[in-house]
Amino acid sequence: MDSLPGHAITEQWRSFHAWLGSLEGYEGQIASLRFYPPRRAAHAVHRGSLRLWLERLQVTPYRHQAEAFGSLDGGANVVVATATASGKSLIYQVPSVAAIAEGQSVLYLSPTKALAADQLLKLEEIAARLGYPGLVGSYDGDTPAHERVRLREYGRAILTNPDMLHYGILPHHEKWSGFLGGLRYLVLDELHGYRGVMGAHVANILRRLLRLARHYGADPRIIATSATVGNPAEHAERLTGEQFTAITEDGAPAPAREFFFWEPPSIKGGDGRRRSSNSEAAWLASHCVRAGLKSIFFCNSRKSAELLRRYTVAQLGPALVPLVQTYRAGYTAEDRRLIEQGFRNGDIVVLAATSALELGIDIGGVNAVVMVGYPGSHMALWQRAGRAGRGGERALTVLIPGNDPLDEYYLHHPDLLTEGRPESAVADPFNSEIHPPHADCAAAELPVHPSEGVFAPWFDPADRPRLFLRDSRWCYAGRYPHRRVQIRGGSGRRVRLVDGFGQVLGESDLASALRDLHPGAVYLHRGDTYLVAALELEQGRAVLLPHIEEFYTQARSETDVEILESESKSGRLTLGRVRVTTTVTGYVKKRYITEAILDERLLDLPELSYPTQALWFEVKDVAAYVGAADLPGALHALEHTLIGLLPAFVLCERADVGGVSYPLYPPSGQPLVFIYDGHPGGVGYARGGAERFGGWLEAARDLLRDCPCQDGCPRCVLSPKCGNGNQYLDKRAALTLADALLAAAAESSVVRA
Repeated sequence: MDSLPGHAITEQWRSFHAWLGSLEGYEGQIASLRFYPPRRAAHAVHRGSLRLWLERLQVTPYRHQAEAFGSLDGGANVVVATATASGKSLIYQVPSVAAIAEGQSVLYLSPTKALAADQLLKLEEIAARLGYPGLVGSYDGDTPAHERVRLREYGRAILTNPDMLHYGILPHHEKWSGFLGGLRYLVLDELHGYRGVMGAHVANILRRLLRLARHYGADPRIIATSATVGNPAEHAERLTGEQFTAITEDGAPAPAREFFFWEPPSIKGGDGRRRSSNSEAAWLASHCVRAGLKSIFFCNSRKSAELLRRYTVAQLGPALVPLVQTYRAGYTAEDRRLIEQGFRNGDIVVLAATSALELGIDIGGVNAVVMVGYPGSHMALWQRAGRAGRGGERALTVLIPGNDPLDEYYLHHPDLLTEGRPESAVADPFNSEIHPPHADCAAAELPVHPSEGVFAPWFDPADRPRLFLRDSRWCYAGRYPHRRVQIRGGSGRRVRLVDGFGQVLGESDLASALRDLHPGAVYLHRGDTYLVAALELEQGRAVLLPHIEEFYTQARSETDVEILESESKSGRLTLGRVRVTTTVTGYVKKRYITEAILDERLLDLPELSYPTQALWFEVKDVAAYVGAADLPGALHALEHTLIGLLPAFVLCERADVGGVSYPLYPPSGQPLVFIYDGHPGGVGYARGGAERFGGWLEAARDLLRDCPCQDGCPRCVLSPKCGNGNQYLDKRAALTLADALLAAAAESSVVRA
């Protein structure tokens, strides 16, 4: 039986490489490593308006902090893009207290309520130390009605999120006129979180906020903080419409860090297949628990996090089981706070977490971060890695590649991660689906003069049925259009998870509920297994019962694409707008570990449909190289490989993109492959892929050629998102098709030249 962990191994943590190599069961999985030496702090003296406040706090700023304070003194908006734990919070905390002392107001915006709550405690503490208690508060969906009234009347620094700003503050701006009229600073924390669909919504919300603040006489400076994205000033300007000074040189100290690329060993007789990343992570996690090595294991899905905990505790004695927990979205706020507290005080040693813990929530000192699968971007990778070593001690980072084309690519090209430039964030404030409803909201808040620049250049207010002209300004005929805007994307409908007694366990969005909470589904929640007894969509709930059998379920679905508009065409490639319709048609039961299929059942569930952006390409002229019999498998496999590699060319995640291949597309009678943005309206992923299609197709061809498997594996053509369970895939035919497409493109270029 395992004993409770101690700290006898602390000395060995001076070299994580030696410790990992000494573990029982180690089989040489370290494929490569990078060592980052410690970095000393670079301080600077700030002699501007905030000097006295820094002295009262007994703080000597780092160089980047002093630079930010100086830029604010000069009247500039600033965006600070430095590493995790580099002291970015101080850059807005000190000016915030200065504004409070002068009777002005500060609005702090974060992507999540959890992060705002974490920052609230720190800002309250600083304000109280400097003699200004009671003037800081959180305004979100959990704030009681009486506290909301008090904050509107007396609050000077208010912390909120984009949802509450959109639904609860901007529509009622008259009640906030005093606060908005005195707004000195707008703080945008974790700016990189506002990208894609969320970024498009937030860009519109921020423009509306600044418009109202100026209406009431304020001219706020903006302080933004971000992870180390490649375009901080450009991204901040796109979100707000304002100019920014970017500060990217990090003056904070950094601990020594060992970064390992971990390759699971091959399975004997497995056609080049490797042991699963979850199994490797569970083995590592069990050793971290026994050693008392405080660790976060980041997983790329809720199910993966739950499975990791399940596999880990199976390797531990009963006394150690409580030391492993999961942390993900869908838990109640109370459960999340208890987990955070347990991790801080050492009652929990290992957390299997999703990106819900990726933002800057303070959870105490962390020794190690293990990423179970590449997180989708350089930015997310370093954001997660930065959670370890905040206390100054040596940090361990491990990347265990998943069975994914992009993971395979970076496993064999590690320098592209450790030395490569971070990606640029994407946000389109004038998305054709997202901007028009926000234009309605702006006109409802305050009539819009055409010269204000609130509307997109292409936008015609006359096309909106509720907008009308009065005194040369566009007004909104109606009340509260805000409720029709879903800023988190999706359908907006939520499904509560309840047990047999009606106790709420968590919640889900509608699309995830149809996929994961259909009747008969096995659902993992906080390490416990449930069987979905009923999905009651009208009541917005799924009923879960305890489940003890050793199988899980996987949904089957069908997706159809309808072309709405072709925007541009280049050779065989077309870019345009489509309508995507997806229906969950059934599910299969699979045995844990062996993945053996036990049963398959049909479902009758409503379809989900949305317009989006897509690219599609023709193969008619080269289809003969593959043959009619092999063409369906070739198209399907090439579609999977392209989707898996798109994040290497465009800042997105695999889950953000979908695809469908048609051996015979009904409207045209031709074979086509579609790759589309997986969000209503689209956010530019397909467009970015179209711009880089040649290099993208070449990378797909190389992966199909170089992957050591014979018939296709998760590292080249199998997809975890495939609606038909990866049936009808032909790796060899896909390679032939990719070669033919590239050869035809090269020949066409020669002819044009």
